[in-house]
Amino acid sequence: MPLKFYLEKRLNKYGEAPIRAVWSFNGDRFQTTIGFSIPPQAWDDQAARVLPVPSNHKGEMSAFMNAIIEALEKAVSRVEYFSRRYNVRLNKPTVNKVVADVRAAGGEYPSTQEAVWRRMVKERGRLTDCYYEHYTGGKYKVIAYGKETETLVDVVIYQEMFGDHQIWVRPRSIFFGKKKMPDGTVVDLYREITSPV
Repeated sequence: MPLKFYLEKRLNKYGEAPIRAVWSFNGDRFQTTIGFSIPPQAWDDQAARVLPVPSNHKGEMSAFMNAIIEALEKAVSRVEYFSRRYNVRLNKPTVNKVVADVRAAGGEYPSTQEAVWRRMVKERGRLTDCYYEHYTGGKYKVIAYGKETETLVDVVIYQEMFGDHQIWVRPRSIFFGKKKMPDGTVVDLYREITSPV
């Protein structure tokens, strides 16, 4: 189901109804308020837009609210694209982040946030129990992701598939980083492989 906007049935103390967004993607249903309430007579059901009325009780103008709706439509389309590209299901924290970023941009499309959304979706796709080979040849199995307690840095917890099978922890930015070789070529510090053999 494409993104749909509608008015909630219940009214707040100002006689206004919150504008809500709902859509389904890959079998998951997402529903959220977009942060505006308007008098029910100010809503155009057909166009799913706010009619040109002076404002709501907070003084928010219809043009501003409609700009947020349009930016949210574009943002949802981009996040769905990232989800399809990385074959990852969306989750509520990602959806909430997108809505918050659109609101914070004040009616403009927050294109600078696309990289953050892409990273959030892509990182959801990094599964555990994947195998990686260090550029020197050692093979490892990623067993978990976590955070370092003092700095809250994202870390990868992985186990060597040789020797004592020790467990190691490394910052995610380093684990998925690059290494410049003496001949000038740049390689992945750890590259994904299909099996440890």
